[in-house]
Amino acid sequence: MRNTANTKGRAGSVRARKKLAPGNQPLNTRAVLLRKSAVLVLFVIGLTVLVIQNSALVAERIGRPITKVRMDRQWQNVEEAEVRQTLEAFMGAGFFEFDVSGVKAKLEQHPWIRQATVKKQWPDTIALNLVEEIAIARWGESELINQYGEIFRPGSQQALNLPRLSGPHDSQMKVMEQFRAVNQLFFSAGLRVTELRLSERGNWSLQLNDRLGVTAGRGDVMDKLTRFLEFYNGQTEDSAAALVSVDLRYDNGFAVRKISEDLSGVAAR
Repeated sequence: MRNTANTKGRAGSVRARKKLAPGNQPLNTRAVLLRKSAVLVLFVIGLTVLVIQNSALVAERIGRPITKVRMDRQWQNVEEAEVRQTLEAFMGAGFFEFDVSGVKAKLEQHPWIRQATVKKQWPDTIALNLVEEIAIARWGESELINQYGEIFRPGSQQALNLPRLSGPHDSQMKVMEQFRAVNQLFFSAGLRVTELRLSERGNWSLQLNDRLGVTAGRGDVMDKLTRFLEFYNGQTEDSAAALVSVDLRYDNGFAVRKISEDLSGVAAR
């Protein structure tokens, strides 16, 4: 029985010895990993030393000066020459040193540029995307108002064909909303608001198609304009074209004046 046990033990030892790495050496995973890590560390150190010793050359290769500009040029009121002149002070800087924020801020100082997006494109290019202001109307004598009811001041009045809005200080949103409502009301009749004014006392007056003046006063302005529109739609083409002014500041009607005529009287409802 003792001999049998020894035989089994020797057989187990033989089987254990068969689990050897190539070259009849025991497999040591930890030692292999340490050797690989050491090689990697030495490689990184060597690469770092090489980069430091040749930093000027590396910087020249990967940080070339910005010399090219890509832009869409789909602008109505911004000139390409103005954009390029703005960029002159920034061009030539290295790719990594180029002042993207400075360019953005400088471009957005232009009165017609609402937003500027500036992106660097390796190795030597910047791409520009400019969003222009959209002028909806003139405001006062020298300002414009955009679709958000915000006032901006262009260098010169370039939108003379736009409707003109005016009102007290900080009333542009109120005037803008009234302008949209009145324009929508008269659209079906072929009339457009070319001027809308709000006085300091809250009185509304407007001009339609650059020729027909309408005084609406203060209260129930839209109701008054609706009554006038019903009257206007009932006129012949020649009679409607002869209207010069309308005064809606009456409780039960309004007064109209035609070309070459004095006040024609009150048209009662």
